[in-house]
Amino acid sequence: MSSRVVAGASAIALAAIVTVTPPASAQGTGGADVVIRLRLAGDRATLPPIRSCLVDKLSQMPDVKVATAPTVGARFIVDIVAAKAAGENISAGLVVAQTFPTEEFRPRIKEGEDANALLATIRYFTLLRLHELLPAQTSDALCARIADDISDKVLAKEYTERDD
Repeated sequence: MSSRVVAGASAIALAAIVTVTPPASAQGTGGADVVIRLRLAGDRATLPPIRSCLVDKLSQMPDVKVATAPTVGARFIVDIVAAKAAGENISAGLVVAQTFPTEEFRPRIKEGEDANALLATIRYFTLLRLHELLPAQTSDALCARIADDISDKVLAKEYTERDD
């Protein structure tokens, strides 16, 4: 697969995060743990080692729990689309979105609107935290780059904002 295909798939993944959010992913921020929801797509042969490696690496980080299925309490949704090129190199599109519970916002309801219907359709808002195309020679190298990016560019900012 070419880089354009992976980039296109990443854009689709981003659109899916913003527009199609399952209710089970709604979350709160009261706990000490940061829950990361991991979603992978793409080349079937490369996905199991990448998933296993990321769950292992991310779970070792302080105050981080990793989920590979819809989970209540997810703070970040990580979408990865992996592709293996003809030369055996692996590329991945990485999108990390941060979720916010609707309780943190005060949506305005116009007179005559059904407030319950409005709130039932709004599950949470998202903020794009990271979007990159990452090439690597092996699934382990790709996993290490993804874990480092999440740690350095996403979690470091989360810990700073929480004043832990």
